[in-house]
Amino acid sequence: MGRRLSLITAPKTAPQRMQQQTAWLASRVRLPQDGIASHYARSVRANVESVLESAFPLTHAHWAPVDRWQLVEGFVIAHGAEAPEFHHIATEFVRYVQHRHGEGSLNWPRQRLALLEYEWACLCVEIDQGVVPQVISGVEVTAESSLVLNPTLQLLELPFAIRRSGVVPTRQGNHFYGLFRSPEHQVVTQRLREWDVALIQLLQQQPGITQAAFQQQVQQVRRDFDLTGWARHFHRLGLLTLSVGERQSGTPLPPFSKH
Repeated sequence: MGRRLSLITAPKTAPQRMQQQTAWLASRVRLPQDGIASHYARSVRANVESVLESAFPLTHAHWAPVDRWQLVEGFVIAHGAEAPEFHHIATEFVRYVQHRHGEGSLNWPRQRLALLEYEWACLCVEIDQGVVPQVISGVEVTAESSLVLNPTLQLLELPFAIRRSGVVPTRQGNHFYGLFRSPEHQVVTQRLREWDVALIQLLQQQPGITQAAFQQQVQQVRRDFDLTGWARHFHRLGLLTLSVGERQSGTPLPPFSKH
């Protein structure tokens, strides 16, 4: 379900002296010595912690102060980001945690790592450059309608449930969700059934297919399925659109959606 993330562009080549000065300052920020560049060191760490608190509020709430300090310190010393923008820092922090978790130096429960990645997916959907068309009042799905998925849609499989009250641990196995941005620029987490996921994945392979043509395909598997009702339901939710709008190059995701 996931796709590889590519948010950080290749840096332009700077003059050699500037590279040397930047490397010197970065080394003092990572490992402050005798108060040299201490102001920058504090500022960078405060900026990173501010990003983590804003981008990952649910995960951030689980960290004790000492855990937050260790994560920020370890990230600044060992990893960092090539650009200072909010989403670059958040993206590189996720990569840092994934790397440490993979090598066994960060022993997080599976659900906590999944929560961090879910919140990061929400951020990616929020800043995705895909143009979400407005839902036109009174327009309904007909046999001639061309079915197109919301351009910001991501499919996720999570080891917990997302409800209005927040994240709820369950023992029912994994849960499927569609994550997308509404025309009102709200990030929506929509619960899906396995059958919904199968239909959405089929639509991903043939964007713009008419409802009538799609109905013929679905009837080969489930003859009694009300595809028109299904399409109208997800169209009202904003997951499905009826017009083919040009999508700008969006923000692809890495293959972390299944845990």
